[in-house]
Amino acid sequence: MYIQNYFATAGLSILFLVGCLIHLSENDVFSLETIRKFKRLIYVLMVEIVIDFLFTILEGHEIDHFMLYSLKNIELFLNPVLSFLVFSVFYARDRKWRSDKQASLMNRTCNVMIFLIIIVGLLLLVSVFGWNVFTIDEMHKYRRDALMPVYLVVLIASVVSFVYGLFLIADNTQSSLNKTLFFFAGCLIVGIGLRSVLPDTNYDFLCMAVSVVFLLVYYSHVTLRLDPLTKLLNRQVYMRLLERVNYTTIILMIDANNFKHINDTYGHECGDRTLKKFAKLICQAYGKHAYCFRIGGDEFCVILKPGAFDELIEAIPHYDAYALIRGLRDRLDELVAQQKNSKDDRIHLEYGVSHGGGVFYQPDTHLTISDKERKSFREVVLIADENMYKAKEEFRRQLAESSGTDLID
Repeated sequence: MYIQNYFATAGLSILFLVGCLIHLSENDVFSLETIRKFKRLIYVLMVEIVIDFLFTILEGHEIDHFMLYSLKNIELFLNPVLSFLVFSVFYARDRKWRSDKQASLMNRTCNVMIFLIIIVGLLLLVSVFGWNVFTIDEMHKYRRDALMPVYLVVLIASVVSFVYGLFLIADNTQSSLNKTLFFFAGCLIVGIGLRSVLPDTNYDFLCMAVSVVFLLVYYSHVTLRLDPLTKLLNRQVYMRLLERVNYTTIILMIDANNFKHINDTYGHECGDRTLKKFAKLICQAYGKHAYCFRIGGDEFCVILKPGAFDELIEAIPHYDAYALIRGLRDRLDELVAQQKNSKDDRIHLEYGVSHGGGVFYQPDTHLTISDKERKSFREVVLIADENMYKAKEEFRRQLAESSGTDLID
């Protein structure tokens, strides 16, 4: 009965993973690199499930100790490798992050996970000198040994590292599924905990298989929310947010001046690089406090997150919301000016940006405002858009007066 239950649990885990492989074979949203990473993760997990099941069948029989040692060593070594493979689905060293600090943290997390895999390998190798993570007794049974607590600590550190990395990625992609991410991580932690408390069970593999399903759901969510070029939130998410905002916030509409001229003069490849760099500057300026969108072409939008208005307005004298808008605009202008003075000749933001803002007040807000300022959210968006185009026209007029040159867009 024990072997039958073990087989049923392992079989159910494999079935979940086969379903994931079928989904990946039909997936035309993920990149080929991402699909390869997911498949690599699934195949390694399948191998570990099969190895664990073989060990369970062979344990207690007259089998060569070397075979049992080899199977268990491979299984124990693959545990932290699986954590790294989950992490690698989202991570690449050459991926563009919203800030240098984020990139540094991600690289460090990756290095820590690789280091932990090496530590596990060394723990398993030192058994040659009599220091064992586990032993196979004279009855051909698996027994934990003195170094098992050390192994478990390293394994937990590996899981904590990749969960930390996933939350960094969630922040970088402006994900709204943090609860799903918590549940995904919880499945893995519960599985590892079950194996630690109940070593004769294999529910950890079932938990891992279920977590892969959640990982696919989460990655699909992230992919479909992002603009493919800039990795900001896309127009679809922007339109959904317009229907749901019910808190006091500020909306900024942003447009890159003379972007058509950049495309016509330097080519569309340079234009794409400019948009990517511009998106990164927007995230650097507002990413901590706001949702950042690309809503079309060279047009972007920033909407403060819940609670951000109250947090930022406290630093403004007399709680002047329009002074806060000016401060937010100046923050981006300063970053664009720094970029214009840099030595990166591939990016051409020499004409700067135009932006317009508006304030939406929650209907039951505690702030004392006039009825004239109380507008619907869509009305505020239109006001911000109008202000942005007024700023663009003013910039066009000033450029024409100073140089006799007009902007193309």
